[in-house]
Amino acid sequence: MPAQRLSLERTDDIAIIRGGGSLDARFVTDLGDVCGAVADDVRVIVIDPDAHVWAGYQGPTDHGDLFAPLADLVQPTLAVLSGSTLGGGLELALAADIRVAAREVSIGLDSLSAGFPRAGGLQRLTRAVGRSRASQLVLLDERVNAQTALDWGLVNAVDANPVEAAMSIARSIAARGPIATRYAKDAIHHGLDMPLAQALHYETELTILLQDTNDRAEGVDAFVNKRTAAFSGT
Repeated sequence: MPAQRLSLERTDDIAIIRGGGSLDARFVTDLGDVCGAVADDVRVIVIDPDAHVWAGYQGPTDHGDLFAPLADLVQPTLAVLSGSTLGGGLELALAADIRVAAREVSIGLDSLSAGFPRAGGLQRLTRAVGRSRASQLVLLDERVNAQTALDWGLVNAVDANPVEAAMSIARSIAARGPIATRYAKDAIHHGLDMPLAQALHYETELTILLQDTNDRAEGVDAFVNKRTAAFSGT
């Protein structure tokens, strides 16, 4: 049976990545292709692959930042954790900005005795939950349930229907000014790696750029006139 390929669908301003079958070299290649095919006017991306993808690597892959195509998208990204999210599955999930998990999932990295994380999982995990909790997960080979992951900030929401919950969040983001949301993501991601003073300066520069956009004027006018803003992304 041929491998299940990733597909890219669109619903209004939201792009949805689905399929994949399993997390292997083909998946990594397909992910780069579909992320590269996302239209510039898309406002939010949801990655909702087959549940088995989250179970971890199912074949040989390279090492390095395998999921950079997802992490580097300028649009906000959401991952739907529909199955237990382990090893490479967690590394994939950590490349998204927001994670929504099904209630029954367990989450963790592979045992170090089985192999070192190959796609930047240790670095993104530490940035997501801090050094102490990352060390607990990695050094003790721990897995946590969805509620604990929520308490730790490893996931942002837990729901019996994670797809519906993720799409609700995506629609809320898509309704906001797309330039502002991209700039906010940019400030968060790049500012984290800067000294505070430099990060604050960078944030100010983005704020100045935003002032000259049509969306900024539209947002102010909508607020003053108590109406829903119609953002154009310009």
